[in-house]
Amino acid sequence: MQTYGMKSKKMARYVNVLKLLSHPIRFSIALLLKNNGVMNVSKIQQDLELTQSTVSQHISKLREAKIVSADRDGTKIYYSLSSDTARLVLETYENS
Repeated sequence: MQTYGMKSKKMARYVNVLKLLSHPIRFSIALLLKNNGVMNVSKIQQDLELTQSTVSQHISKLREAKIVSADRDGTKIYYSLSSDTARLVLETYENS
């Protein structure tokens, strides 16, 4: 019989990713980054037809959780998906 350690680090990592990706906007941003690589807020907002402030708010939450990473190039910040756990969740979605 398999035991399920609710306090395991692996379970905590998955649960945290699932919580953050449960919001449709954050899920869409993560999916967009997974499929397009590196993007800035302007391109994300254009592709998802959202306001800059909405994208920035959700990107901030994804960054705090280390699901998305950021690199600065001059005045622009470029984002990419950095969580293997999130990538696995998104791949499961795409393959369903």
